[in-house]
Amino acid sequence: MPAEKPVTTAENAHFLKGHASWLYCDHCNQTVAYLCYVTYRYFRFSFACACGGEGFVENQFGEVDLQSLPTGELIRSPANNRYCCAHDESALFSPVPKHLKDYRAEVVCKQCGTRYTMEETFS
Repeated sequence: MPAEKPVTTAENAHFLKGHASWLYCDHCNQTVAYLCYVTYRYFRFSFACACGGEGFVENQFGEVDLQSLPTGELIRSPANNRYCCAHDESALFSPVPKHLKDYRAEVVCKQCGTRYTMEETFS
């Protein structure tokens, strides 16, 4: 049976491999984030790249009612610098600060259904 794939929308950005892995800015082809393949149900990432380009991706497995999900705060793994689920420590994604001016992210953990939102600005 083939693996389930998300509905993916992208503007001025693309993944190295389909719907996860390294995320690239289409303006300069630099990596702006990394998304783990099997740990998320929903992912939205909008960014301003250091090159001046702006883009976003949104991946969704089935219907996800974001407003009805419990929320939480991500933790950062010291081992690989990825943001992880606070409940089960599933690695979810990581931004690449040296190639970003700022970003906003929203991710739902596949295992526990917790919704996480965050944003960062880099100097």
